[in-house]
Amino acid sequence: MNKTQSKSLIYGKLFLISVFILLLNDFYLKHQFHNYLTGKLSDFVGLFAFPYFVSLFFKSKVKPIYILTGILFVFWKSSSSQFVFDFLNGFGIGINRIVDYSDLIALLILPFSYHYRIKNSIGIKKLKFLPKPILIGICSFAFIATSLPQAYGELNLKSNYETEIDLDFEKLKSTNLYYVSVKNDKYLSKIEIPDKKAEIETTLIIKQQVNGTLIIKLDSIVSYRIKGSGFIFGGGVDEKDIEYVENLSVEDFEKIFIDQKINNLKNK
Repeated sequence: MNKTQSKSLIYGKLFLISVFILLLNDFYLKHQFHNYLTGKLSDFVGLFAFPYFVSLFFKSKVKPIYILTGILFVFWKSSSSQFVFDFLNGFGIGINRIVDYSDLIALLILPFSYHYRIKNSIGIKKLKFLPKPILIGICSFAFIATSLPQAYGELNLKSNYETEIDLDFEKLKSTNLYYVSVKNDKYLSKIEIPDKKAEIETTLIIKQQVNGTLIIKLDSIVSYRIKGSGFIFGGGVDEKDIEYVENLSVEDFEKIFIDQKINNLKNK
């Protein structure tokens, strides 16, 4: 690989596409749709783009960079890294993550990124409207500041709320009652507390009756996610917002669920 080819690697099409998707997903798609796909998409495109980008500055260390990226990703996603977040939060740096080992499936993208990085780069052309310094800045921003600081906590509250709705299941699919089916009659749904920047994860049980109506049961209030203000190194999450959500009763969550989900269904 000659020097000109090496310098042009930052204009690799798949690399630039992955950076664009990373920004689009973290700043728009996650907040608009917030589902399983958007949750995993950033991990996949991030793991494709990040080691590729870093290796452009350490051209003789490409393989070690990819190996280290995989190791750090596993550490970051595991409970073993919690002390890092506790330390940073203690200094007012609002940074957090959710321990979800299913995210490790994104490691499968690393070999493809590595192959793309080391293959012959002939054909990669510079984009005149996007100078290299500006492109480096955009990429750095994408990797450092793509998410607002968030706090996450378990609630695990059981609810006995149940209601019957005169609505067939096909029409229900076009509503915002739930966002994903888990198994059988169980579904995941989210309710919000806007003034606290909080999203509450719930599970529902939905069953179609013989007479065509639906039985909707709020089964569990599972967890909360509260967004902070500012980017990854600023703002943080307001502790009062966390305290407020954690002190809500089952009845409080049921009322929010009825107001945001059930009342809308009954008006259809």
